[in-house]
Amino acid sequence: MDSHQIVYALLIALAGGLLQGTVAFGFGLFSVPLLLSVGFPMPMVLAISAICTVIQSLSGVHHLRHVVPWEEVGLSVVLRGVTLLLGIWVVQVLVNYPAASLKFWIGLVMMFMILLQATWQPKPRPKLHAGWNVAAFLLSGFTGGLCSMGGPPLVLWVMAHDWPVDRTRAFLFASFMSLVPLQLAILYWTFGHDVLRGIVLGLALSPAVLVGSLIGLRIGGRFSKLHLRQVAFLVLLAIALNSMYPQILRWVHAH
Repeated sequence: MDSHQIVYALLIALAGGLLQGTVAFGFGLFSVPLLLSVGFPMPMVLAISAICTVIQSLSGVHHLRHVVPWEEVGLSVVLRGVTLLLGIWVVQVLVNYPAASLKFWIGLVMMFMILLQATWQPKPRPKLHAGWNVAAFLLSGFTGGLCSMGGPPLVLWVMAHDWPVDRTRAFLFASFMSLVPLQLAILYWTFGHDVLRGIVLGLALSPAVLVGSLIGLRIGGRFSKLHLRQVAFLVLLAIALNSMYPQILRWVHAH
């Protein structure tokens, strides 16, 4: 790990905090492919993302503490914890793959999540069928363990409710924050030293995350859900394509 990597990580943390503070999701989607691109190993990237997410989410929960729907948050944490284990097991299988190949698959998962969110527009209602709750939370736990991208299924679930913007953002912040201790414990048990390095670097990056988050919280309160989603999707789509590009180029040259 050199000084250039740390500077890049600082900028990524600042921008990721800004994005998640604004729309209440996207730190993992934004940061994971970029951190992989500057040379951090996958276990370290997952730990950095988890620490930065919990720091940023604590800020969001404190800011919106009076509107957090704790009952729904508790259900999401229990169900997501079940499939989090499966996602981390898949990481253990894939961790020795070439970096370009790993980034391609991360980008592909990211692309699928973005397109799913952009195209699935359910009519908001006060409450969803229990089956949708289970499906969304189990999928979120798996993708969260796999590549720290558990946000999109939760965003789809919460956007299907006719909740005000602040309640929506409060649910997402509290849900992300609550599962991180379990995620870090399993990552450390699975990967060891790289995870500790990621935790230390994530803590060192926390001031940048908080600055970005505080700016994002102010921005997020001034725009509609639709406009915020549109901007976030464009940014994340560009990152997904950038992650996939090197491997696609290799395949083209090979043929």
